[in-house]
Amino acid sequence: MNPKTPEDAQAFFDVANRFVELANDLAERHGPPRVAAAILWAASRYGAFAWAASGAPGRQSTAEALDLFAAQYRKMMEDNLSRLAPPPGDGG
Repeated sequence: MNPKTPEDAQAFFDVANRFVELANDLAERHGPPRVAAAILWAASRYGAFAWAASGAPGRQSTAEALDLFAAQYRKMMEDNLSRLAPPPGDGG
């Protein structure tokens, strides 16, 4: 474990990395585009389940939940894109 990463954050990344490993295995048979689409669908399905099971309905509207999930996804995607792709005009 990276000493700079708190234990709960490391656990989060360990879980995420297990999904990425599975996705890489599945992509060998199904291709990255299909696996990426399946992951998005599965994430939305599980996210909806987790939201409902959390007791959030009644305290948070579905529109608020959608805004929160979309904002979180956008932030994560921006972070990952910045790690993989150089900004335009960067010569990469």
